[in-house]
Amino acid sequence: MEWTYISYTIANYGITFGLVLMTIIGVFATYFSSKKGQEFVIERVIGINPAKAHDTYNDQDMKNLSLETNKHEFQSNQILFHIKQRSIFYIGIFCCLLGGMTLSITAVLMFQGCFLTDVRLIPGDNCPEYPMDCFVFAGNNFVPITHNATFLCQHMERAQFPNNISDVTAWCYAWIIRFQSTKSILDQLGIAIALVGFFTTMLAVIVYLGKSKKTVVLSILYISSCSGLIIILLIFKWSFAPLTYAILSLGITLGIFGLVLFCLLSKAEKKKNNVKFLTNQNRSILPVKLSSQPKIVDRSSRVIPI
Repeated sequence: MEWTYISYTIANYGITFGLVLMTIIGVFATYFSSKKGQEFVIERVIGINPAKAHDTYNDQDMKNLSLETNKHEFQSNQILFHIKQRSIFYIGIFCCLLGGMTLSITAVLMFQGCFLTDVRLIPGDNCPEYPMDCFVFAGNNFVPITHNATFLCQHMERAQFPNNISDVTAWCYAWIIRFQSTKSILDQLGIAIALVGFFTTMLAVIVYLGKSKKTVVLSILYISSCSGLIIILLIFKWSFAPLTYAILSLGITLGIFGLVLFCLLSKAEKKKNNVKFLTNQNRSILPVKLSSQPKIVDRSSRVIPI
């Protein structure tokens, strides 16, 4: 079977999106299936616990305050408790999304590194180490000059571009599973694990900053840099690989999570401070309760005979 540009593109993007979708659905299913599943997704996959990260509240204090006789204070703290529960739910959803995207990128990296790979070539480049079908693009076109392979790139040879076309680039595809060894698979797995560690570290930084204004700056930096890279890659056709855009999309999602986390924690902190202020005011104006019956003090002295 001769693979055309359309068939390579469908296989590349179809399998990639399938892996991403299946992984994210699996993470969400694991999260909502049981409490242990939530602990696995949050603490094992991501490495954080949203309940612990949400340090604005203390559940034990909530239980103690519920025993107070001040009705206004009790209702105010009940409001805070519901805000906490809602915030943890949203943070958990984002953690599931980030965890699913991180694991799916690992799967996509293994697929594109060990099964179907793609490489960008320009005139004068040497061919990759695997035989590949190359498709030539002229100028700023997003469609190759022919849907069949323009040339076959063999190892140790130079890329053979048509001489009658200027400003050309080539995207080459190949199924490389038959060329893989145990060492190459382990190398690719090591790259995937390093990438997961990098993203979990960035996530840990955002969770650590929490309601600090540095979270907003860092999140905006993630979103702007990843969005800018996506635009540049599309304009200059530096990459058509879905893995590249999946990694940059994960960076954008991480930035959005930071903004959501900051808004939730800041709102909760402000609400808590307001409740504390009102509670202190109410306590300061409470009247002193006097007993209804006065106590009679017996001041008679007792003499004990010797």
